[in-house]
This record gives sequence, C-alpha cells and structure tokens, in this order.
Amino acid sequence: MSSRNHLFLFALKMILVLVTVAMHGSLQAQPRRGMVQKPPAGTGSENEAITPSGLQPIFPEQVRCAEIASPYGSQTRYDNSLRQSGPLGGYHGGIDITLAEGTPLLALAAGTVASKGEGGMLEGIYLWLRHTPEDTGLAYWVYSKYQHLESIPDLDVGAKVAMGQMVARSGKTGTAGKHYGVSGYPHLHLTTRKSLSGDGSADPRGGTLFDPLAIYHEAVGKPHESAKSPLQAQAVPIPYVSTDGKVTPPGTRVVWPVACQPK
Repeated sequence: MSSRNHLFLFALKMILVLVTVAMHGSLQAQPRRGMVQKPPAGTGSENEAITPSGLQPIFPEQVRCAEIASPYGSQTRYDNSLRQSGPLGGYHGGIDITLAEGTPLLALAAGTVASKGEGGMLEGIYLWLRHTPEDTGLAYWVYSKYQHLESIPDLDVGAKVAMGQMVARSGKTGTAGKHYGVSGYPHLHLTTRKSLSGDGSADPRGGTLFDPLAIYHEAVGKPHESAKSPLQAQAVPIPYVSTDGKVTPPGTRVVWPVACQPK
C-alpha cells in the first residue's frame, strides 16, 4: 500500500475518533428525563431543589376562599399541562392562585416592603415583603413575593405593612405569550423564602425557597419548629381574613393572601 493511502486511512481514523468524542460529550450534556438540573454556579440558585412538602390546605366550610390551582413542587400548571424544564427543573417554585384581575392581595403577615418592580416573562410586576420572626411567630425570617400584579404597588420600599393589609392587586403581567397566549393568565404566583440569619437584609435572594403552606403549618401547629425540620404530609387549616374584616382564628399572625368570602 502506498504512503499516500496510509496517510488517507490514518486521517480517516482520526476524524472518526474526533466525531465519536464530540457525540459522547454532547450526550453527556443532555439532561436525563425526570432529573432536576443543578443551576450553574454563580446564579444564586445553586441549592434550589424543589421537593413537594405533602401539605394540603384545608379551608373552613363557612367561607369561600381562593384555592391553589398549581401547588409548590408541581410539574403541571393550573390546566394540567406539563411545565417546561427550566432553572428549577420544571418544578413549580411557588403556588398559583387563579384570580380575576384586580383582586385585592393581602400581606400574609406583618412586615416591611423589601422591594418592588417589573420583570419579564414569567415574573411580571412583583412585590417582595420581609417578615421578621416577631411578625410571624416562626423561628426564621420569611420573604414573600407576589408576582404578576396588575400594577406596581403604591407602597414605598421600607414601608411597614400589617397582617391582612391590602398590598397589591392581582393581574397577568409577565404571562402573555407562549403557553398562555396573547390573553395571558390572571393569577397570583406566591413565592416564599426563609432565612435563619436574622440580619434583616432587604435582599431576599439569600433565603431558601420553600412551600408557602409551611408558614401556616408551622405558625399554627408548630411555632417553635426549626426552619430545617422535615414536614410530615398532613392537612393544614388555613387562617384567613374574611371580606368583612374578621380574622379567623383570633390571634393568628399569618393569613391567606386573598380574603375569603362568607357563604
């Protein structure tokens, strides 16, 4: 065999080796179906593992309350369609409550306005509230985020809010397009984070994402439970403010973010 043929065969083998290596690397980079991808380092979301708590809200029979349409940790939307994979692996990082536009939204506990603004798709106009352990009766600080608001709330950053005070109105900002179409989806997306630092920082990004239902579970049933304690699957009675201003049960420090209508 001539030297030219030897060189040709050698070059062909090298090309095949390089193609094989490239294909292997590409396959390794693809996420496996059903696996939660860890976000890239430096994004502030390295430990955002979404695990359903198993908690189920229970609303009193004497009132009609806005219920959860898509719970924390769910892989489906309010209409049972599958969520697309994203930074949280396709798992829901909060709770969705379907509401008519303009529905008053209440502070789930006393606190302080941490920040407000307008984001892009899937966020819309938002409001962050900061709640101290004294506000909630819990062992940790809570940051609550209200998303897809109708308009930017008329509250100054640093302003104090009372439990059950109207802090915003529901809307559909950040939902128009893609899955929801041009009409969007009017609802409240409520996100909550917890922090044991107790430094009172106005920056909510340092906290750990958790199920908002845990606030009611721990404030009512286990007020001294650690922020890192595992939760048992169980029903959670929801404290609330009715549209006539009555707080149930008396003395609660946390309430549902939407007023309940007496039957």
